[in-house]
Amino acid sequence: MSRALDASVKESLKHGDHGAVFDEISTVLTEPSDELLEIELLGKSHVLDPNEIILKDENAIALPKLRLVQAFLVAHKIFMSYIKDGSTISIDEILRSTAVMLLMDPEHLTAANTRKRVIRKRLQGEKENVKEILHTEKHLMDSLLTSRLHRHTKSPTLWNHRRWLMDQFRLHELDVPAEEDVTRIIMVSGERHPRNYYAWCHARYLTNTFITPSLNMNEVLSRLVSATQKWCFAHHDDISGWQFLIFLLDMRPPTETSPIFRETLNLAASFKWHNESVWYFLRHMAAWGSTNADLDEFELVRRTLWENAPEDGFEQLTLQRAEKWLSASQGLTIIDAGLEEMP
Repeated sequence: MSRALDASVKESLKHGDHGAVFDEISTVLTEPSDELLEIELLGKSHVLDPNEIILKDENAIALPKLRLVQAFLVAHKIFMSYIKDGSTISIDEILRSTAVMLLMDPEHLTAANTRKRVIRKRLQGEKENVKEILHTEKHLMDSLLTSRLHRHTKSPTLWNHRRWLMDQFRLHELDVPAEEDVTRIIMVSGERHPRNYYAWCHARYLTNTFITPSLNMNEVLSRLVSATQKWCFAHHDDISGWQFLIFLLDMRPPTETSPIFRETLNLAASFKWHNESVWYFLRHMAAWGSTNADLDEFELVRRTLWENAPEDGFEQLTLQRAEKWLSASQGLTIIDAGLEEMP
């Protein structure tokens, strides 16, 4: 969502009860719930009744940009009062105001850092409510990161805040459903914003911090590999997903990696996948020590796709790179007569 305001919004801001708008939006964002919010900003074609602030259907909420800006004006005023003299603003008010500010601008680093300080203070003073405090914050972050909000799903500020939050769970010895977070948060965010570098980096963090040290690591990793493989097949042009799959397979035995390599190769042949993302994955897997039969199949599929690709097009270039990259990784160099070992 652009932060620029058009003339009609500026004119509308001169009227209306901004405080009531802030109260309703901030309440929806911060109230505890077992279901994540699905937040959507309405375009100009969706005109609400003047007395309506948001549209709500169970866990789905939608609001026009005007309402969000109205709420932001109040939130920013509260926030600045807190910065100048924190004693006049309650903890609840600052949490509500920063929630609205992050909905308006996910890169508002000061708002995110203020939430960290306030939450840390609450954790120290309300030890009996630690679980509730952290789960409420997780609910807000996960709702922002998985909603249809283009800037939020790939916000480094929000993903960094979530990482800090997961560290608080760990420090207070609370369980983190890392496997579920990867499938329900990371993968959804990856769908909302393709090639979501920050989301998949967070998936690596969850894996290294909470999954690999666990006693049931092998079972969880096996399920996670299957889920990630399925996601990659459904989003075959998303390099970030394939890179995460490589990251997971690096921790798995050859008996598990070889079938995935074969299945991906078969799908590439069937659906004529020429894109760089798939072949980035395939060439890495082939270079890791695939069997001779796997390498023969790799070359057969690669050559067949290359011969049927548009001449001198990007597809042929991608397949040529795959051959050269694999050859270089095996200590070979390509010459006119074929392959020859490098000295």
